[in-house]
Amino acid sequence: MKIEFSQFRNQQVRLFKTYMEIGGYRLQFNDILNFEDLPETVSVSSIAQALEQYTDLSGGECQPQFAVLIFTATSNPHALNFYFPLTQLFTEGELDQFHQFVKNILQDPNFDLQLIGENRRNLTSQIPSGIRYIVAGHIAEVFFHRRELSERFFATPRHFQLYVTSPAFAQDGGVAGGDYNPQRESIQLVVARLFEGFFGPTAGVCPFLHELGHMLDHFDAGTGKMGLTEGLLPGMSPRDSALFNPRARALFIAGKRLEMVRYLAIYRRIATQTDPLPIGHPYVFQNDGEFIAGYFEMFFRNPNYFAAQNQDLYTSFVELFQCDPRNAWHQDFPFYINENRNFYLSGQRPWTPHLSVPND
Repeated sequence: MKIEFSQFRNQQVRLFKTYMEIGGYRLQFNDILNFEDLPETVSVSSIAQALEQYTDLSGGECQPQFAVLIFTATSNPHALNFYFPLTQLFTEGELDQFHQFVKNILQDPNFDLQLIGENRRNLTSQIPSGIRYIVAGHIAEVFFHRRELSERFFATPRHFQLYVTSPAFAQDGGVAGGDYNPQRESIQLVVARLFEGFFGPTAGVCPFLHELGHMLDHFDAGTGKMGLTEGLLPGMSPRDSALFNPRARALFIAGKRLEMVRYLAIYRRIATQTDPLPIGHPYVFQNDGEFIAGYFEMFFRNPNYFAAQNQDLYTSFVELFQCDPRNAWHQDFPFYINENRNFYLSGQRPWTPHLSVPND
């Protein structure tokens, strides 16, 4: 049976006793799939086996998309390009470099990816290949044009703790389904949350990116160690030595100050109907750490709106990561934009802000 991979890659697969279902198609386990846009031939039974690996491990809590199951069955990394929107901008050669970069991260001894079950059981040896690749791929997407920053980041161990179920996450002290734990110097995330934002036609919510923003905030590029949160990304502090980008810092300060002015106007109820709204949700104005993590994620998810609303702040991220995601998005992921605008337009008074803006 021949199908178009891109038509089904983001969809959930359902297993039944005698068949598999995806996108309204009922497939028998002895069927063979050929793809018009992916050079693979895959048996339905191998896809079913891949899905069972995830459901058995997570008690059914984790339901990955079709794309992950195809990667598991074939080891073709291009099946996962959908999870990394910036790959749409790459030439064929750059795409090969990207996937080699992902493999390099996976092989790096300082890439410490752990899988934890209930009662804190160590299940790291059972991590599905798709989970490993998606985590490393998100990191590779951020650092693709900044290899020197990646080398600095992985000069010492970086810890990523994934949990097979929500109870396992809670038992190990996890907060809100995902967090950066400064005591452990680790991102903690429920496995299912790696996939929650990818069931639509475009990439969406990405908790891992948000927590990676927190991790980068705690990373001191000057010393190579993890430190206290300052609400800055690597390259924004003069202490970052050769990695310091003074232009990125100046643009970030100007852009953050503008967001704060817009937010305070609403908070103090002096904003007019024609005044521009803050880009971020009130949640990110509660402290400097949430601000940097929230805007870091939005840079990779709604870049066109971000750039149109606050060019300085957006350009500071472009300077840091040497990439401009706008061309990878014909239309921004709308959820963040709509949710944030709807809150400010609702007339509710937003939360009290606790942000600081450097004076220089």
